Amino acid sequence: MSESDGIDDAVDGGFRAGLMAAARIGEQLARMRKEQQRSIQQAEETRARELQDRFNASQAAARAQLDPVSRDDWWDKATPDMIERAHETAEAWKGHDPVAAEHADTIRDQVQQRYRIDVNDTGATEQEISAAVAQAQAARRDAENERSNAAAERGDEVIAGAAMAGANREDRARANDSAEPAYDSPERRQQLAKSLENHPDREAVNARLAADRHQATPPSAAVNSKPTVGKTSKMKSPSRGRTIERGGLER
Repeated sequence: MSESDGIDDAVDGGFRAGLMAAARIGEQLARMRKEQQRSIQQAEETRARELQDRFNASQAAARAQLDPVSRDDWWDKATPDMIERAHETAEAWKGHDPVAAEHADTIRDQVQQRYRIDVNDTGATEQEISAAVAQAQAARRDAENERSNAAAERGDEVIAGAAMAGANREDRARANDSAEPAYDSPERRQQLAKSLENHPDREAVNARLAADRHQATPPSAAVNSKPTVGKTSKMKSPSRGRTIERGGLER
């Protein structure tokens, strides 16, 4: 396989610089991983568990990203940008994860075999490497912003879904209320009469229905209503304004 297979000569120089940039960024991330582990060791138990969980999640994501580099079909289709990102991740984790270290060796061997480039000394100039580093860091910031925006949108969707669910519950409640006949209505009285059809005491039933026709307030409202405290009327004394004679007759 020729050294230019998969990469045009026009982008060969950029690829060399990109690989070196990925290595440098990987070294920076590796130092961050070391600081994370030091923080885990120094933190209190609860905080240490939280930091360890985050570290494990990042490690799992790195492994998932690096897993395809072990397949030839991935290398057959990989672009320089894909290879650079994989190289960056492998360099960041190889000192903390033996699986990442194996993938780092695979990337080094594949790049050497397919493109005749040594990932540790690509031949790129320092100016080219610096420009590639700046470009890669900008791309990382853009990716972080996209993830943050996506997370915020998911949060908005959850809030909107909760609001919609609440509105639906209110609609159902209003529908249930409207479906029940009003207390002072022919429909409600018909329902009462039908429910008492099989009652054996017809006289009591008729009295109940007659009383119901003259009452517009449901029993629940009568129970829930508070008694009104009014002025107590004074009863007139039986002897005021009139004379009581013997024998109980009034004059």
